[in-house]
Amino acid sequence: MLPDLTRFEVHRETADVDLDGTKLLGLHATFHRRAAGARIESVGVYRYAGVEVFMAWGYADEPHCRFTAYAGAHGWGAPRRGCPSVDAVRDLLATLGPVLDPR
Repeated sequence: MLPDLTRFEVHRETADVDLDGTKLLGLHATFHRRAAGARIESVGVYRYAGVEVFMAWGYADEPHCRFTAYAGAHGWGAPRRGCPSVDAVRDLLATLGPVLDPR
């Protein structure tokens, strides 16, 4: 099940997101947080050209995402365990236009 963002507050926003050392030009992320007992739940919603392409979530104190879901032509796909695949995101964004930082 996808996180219900109406239960979260916007924490911060980032442009030209870096995923595992790969800077993806034009990929914008909005990070949302909420208290969950003694922990903080975090959700990142990633957009390219104003279109939501994936979201990843888990707990702020963990080094990696617990789940990721990719958007498709028919809405959100099922959540998958773990962080977004850099290769999958790169392939998806490549169909939308140039995104890799040549530096």
